[in-house]
Amino acid sequence: MKPSFEKLVPSSGESFRCFNRKNLRSPVKWHRHPEVEMTFVERGAGSRLVGDHIGSYGDLDLVLLGSELPHTWSSDEYRGRKYDRHSAIVIQFHPDFLGPEFFASPDLRCVAALIQKARRGIWFPPKLAAAVGTRMTAMVDMAGARRLGELLTCLHELTLADDAVLLSDASYFFSASQEGETRIQTVCDHIARHLCDPDLSHKNLADLVYMNPSAFSRFFRQSTGRTVTGHICELRIGLACRLLTESDDSILNISQEVGFANLSNFNRRFRQLRSTTPRDYRKRYRRLG
Repeated sequence: MKPSFEKLVPSSGESFRCFNRKNLRSPVKWHRHPEVEMTFVERGAGSRLVGDHIGSYGDLDLVLLGSELPHTWSSDEYRGRKYDRHSAIVIQFHPDFLGPEFFASPDLRCVAALIQKARRGIWFPPKLAAAVGTRMTAMVDMAGARRLGELLTCLHELTLADDAVLLSDASYFFSASQEGETRIQTVCDHIARHLCDPDLSHKNLADLVYMNPSAFSRFFRQSTGRTVTGHICELRIGLACRLLTESDDSILNISQEVGFANLSNFNRRFRQLRSTTPRDYRKRYRRLG
């Protein structure tokens, strides 16, 4: 997908941004920016797209994103609404915000390596996320040197993780195009708003951006490495996983709620993406819980 470019400007007297997303009128959109970003979700659930990675997030979710890595978060709570006001602590800083040589100093070489690795997106396990997330939350009300010191401490803590997970594939890349960005943004916004609509179709999406279906297929696949149908299916199955573990609703009702027209197709797609059946998935996670 061609992500829209986002211009980020720190408040007066600040060298980097730290805020709670719930206080912004923030539409769900696929975007990129030169700033490195840390996003911490203490409580919540939804879908997370980072580069060519599509996954679900839950409580204590902490991700570090490198410069220009396209991404978006879409919470289940605000799905289908214009603005996503779900609580999440976000820190954004330009790699050179303290000078081009700052992170090259011997004391910060590990941090520099972390920022470089974050070009693929890094997910951190819940125990570390809880500790770093507590610091990030406190930073929202801090200022000056104390706030900056906490940021460096958070980055240092992340360098110590030996069980972090890289999200995007090493081969992932994108090329910016204003026309392509506009088209794919329109498509992504429409998918986010109508994910659970069973009438969400390849042809309707192609019509939305005034392309014939075959050209739209090539355009989408060249940009994302996956088909339109595959992309929508991954998002729907991710939402279904959340509903299976957090509700007692029947599997038939869940399949319909997330946009599948029939149960057999839902079961087949679920097994393809999760290597198990919806019923066994629910049993396993409830047993672990």
